Amino acid sequence: MSPTFDIPAWLEACRPDDALYAQAYEACPAQLRALLKTSIAFAFHRSGMKDGETDIRVDCPRAGFVRREHFRPAAWTLAVTGKNFASPARFLAAALPAVLAGVPHVLTVSPAPFAPALSTALELAGLEDSFLLDAEGLASLYEDLRAASPDGRILVFPGPEGFDEGMKDLLHKAAADGTPLYRDRAAPRILSLYKNTDTPAAGEVAKRLLWLHPDATLLDMPSPGMDAVFTPQPCAETFDAPLTAGPGMEACWPGPSPEFFRTGALCAQLVQEIRS
Repeated sequence: MSPTFDIPAWLEACRPDDALYAQAYEACPAQLRALLKTSIAFAFHRSGMKDGETDIRVDCPRAGFVRREHFRPAAWTLAVTGKNFASPARFLAAALPAVLAGVPHVLTVSPAPFAPALSTALELAGLEDSFLLDAEGLASLYEDLRAASPDGRILVFPGPEGFDEGMKDLLHKAAADGTPLYRDRAAPRILSLYKNTDTPAAGEVAKRLLWLHPDATLLDMPSPGMDAVFTPQPCAETFDAPLTAGPGMEACWPGPSPEFFRTGALCAQLVQEIRS
């Protein structure tokens, strides 16, 4: 059973004013908010909620085995964004699966105020536990979470400047503790086939993609190492990329599965040993 605990009380002093999120949301154009809403809806459609704990028992006398498997959500997830990290699409792709897995505490921290696009994503996803912490505060939070339960997950989103000292220290501690970690891949290479249509939509889609991934490289043609392809119509061609998406799906992005945020335990026995 996942432990029940409250987040550290000292964090409240590090919580940004709610008005900042509301202002970012209101200032975000409706069409961009719609893209983020679509990506959130698609995540729920694709994986569904896996809230709570699951027990599986399989008795197979013919094979000679009996097994029981128990799955539960991780106790917490700590999402750490670097200064100036501003990709709402990649953040949602990594953080939403924690929500879908049923993780009770999903905390987002940054050493500097969140970028408006990221604040909008936090607001739309209902991720209310976000805080501004320096390196010392981040280290303290990680230790407090580990003390409540060692069964946690870490998401790391470096900014354009790379890993800061707080992130580096966290990565070392997580590796030593064996805490599972997911690292965002910065500067994605994105192919937009809208460029080949010679329509006004081509420029608009390019603006959307750069809002969703400010650090992206937009490609003019297929090339090795593409991270995603966005196409204006169904395309029979198969691309060597993790994601191919159509109109309105520009905010969708591959990320960890909800299973990454769930912990399993296996009990295996031989049938003859049970009978004896």
